[in-house]
Amino acid sequence: MIRSVFDINTGCSFLVTLIWVAAVACVSTSIGTEKESPAPERKEAVSLETLREMRSTIRFRERRIIVNNDGNDKVLPPYTIERFLESRTSGLEGTQVDSIFYCTGVPMLYTHRSEIAAQLGVGDHADAPNKQWVSAFNEQDTDSLEIVTNWGREHDKEIFWSIRLNDRHDSGSRWKHLITDWKRKNPELTMGTEGEGLPDNFERGHNSWSLLRYDRAEVRDTIYSLIEEVCQNYDIDGIELDFWRHPAYFPEPLIGLPVPREKKDDMTKLWKRVRRMTEAVGMERGKPFLIAIKIPDSMDYCEAMGLDVKRWLEEDLVDLVIGADYFKLEPWENLVATGRRFEVPVYACFEIRRIEPGISKEGKKASLKVWRGEAYNAWRSGVDGIYLMNRFDSGEKILYELGDPELLEALDRVDQTSYYNPETWSKPQTWVPDGMKYFKEPRQ
Repeated sequence: MIRSVFDINTGCSFLVTLIWVAAVACVSTSIGTEKESPAPERKEAVSLETLREMRSTIRFRERRIIVNNDGNDKVLPPYTIERFLESRTSGLEGTQVDSIFYCTGVPMLYTHRSEIAAQLGVGDHADAPNKQWVSAFNEQDTDSLEIVTNWGREHDKEIFWSIRLNDRHDSGSRWKHLITDWKRKNPELTMGTEGEGLPDNFERGHNSWSLLRYDRAEVRDTIYSLIEEVCQNYDIDGIELDFWRHPAYFPEPLIGLPVPREKKDDMTKLWKRVRRMTEAVGMERGKPFLIAIKIPDSMDYCEAMGLDVKRWLEEDLVDLVIGADYFKLEPWENLVATGRRFEVPVYACFEIRRIEPGISKEGKKASLKVWRGEAYNAWRSGVDGIYLMNRFDSGEKILYELGDPELLEALDRVDQTSYYNPETWSKPQTWVPDGMKYFKEPRQ
């Protein structure tokens, strides 16, 4: 029997509620300002061998809790750095959060300064919710990523830039202001078109016409250039390749076909190229860039998507693995075993639409007993830390508890591990044929 949530004490199932959290993507009409992007602090250059030794150590640094900030910081005038940080960042210094993964937008609209995005054209986004504060900070010769990175340095917090490799928000009428000129002028780069949606032969994909096609060289080259630009201009600790927003990269799975080997190989070549670039820039600056991936927790499901994750791990293209999101498919122990095999740390992603019924809007407090139990079970399974999506309140109590398994053991909790909410819009079968066949029943 397929369970939505498995309780290790009672075997009862709990149905996770359906509520779509509107994660408004970050946008800017002042992208690509003529001001130069901030350059990372330079240290003494190191050899490739030294860099790789440093990377193999730093990848296992303590990360009790990783928080993903989707970049929709709510900033009201006057637009000051202090007001920006007060939105979601200030206050984290006293929590168990050791790392912030900061997302600056969706392809190709960003709140960090990007000449590449500017060259591609961002269109007329007068209704963009972040337009005013992005413009104001550009006038102050700074931007969101620089502000968060500087705050991280001051408070000894690790900062990654999180890039959403695909995002379907602009497929819906609610988010039309996110559609870029680049997508409108190059419909061959997307799964469908703004006017027609997905082609008739697409059996799945949630009408996500705006998703990029990674079998197009122009898409891969552009994504590479965006990553390179950030690594060259910001003093970040690493980059997160977010394959979960949203999990479709080739048309074949959406029309019921397997992804050809050559397409998988082209994707792997892209991440090899990224690794070589991060090593070259890392040697120059004297410290490594780590590469994290956020993926479905099933290696077989990733393969069906066209993501050859095992090969990436075998070829040392990855430093951290974050598993699950809208749904999870296997017990945490399976992903942990993969991490141990390839000597990379593994983090359990908690997404509120999967975990908790009835609470999913920003600003509402999580039910502590449920989240404590989720985290306790993940820690017991051997994960290296907890990763939180869509939790933006820096004063929330879970940020003081979920990163300490010994503390959790002593606290009142509901010991559950949530897997799959059959009512939510993003299901295993939304993205690959027979998606539920990759679900592995937890052992009782």
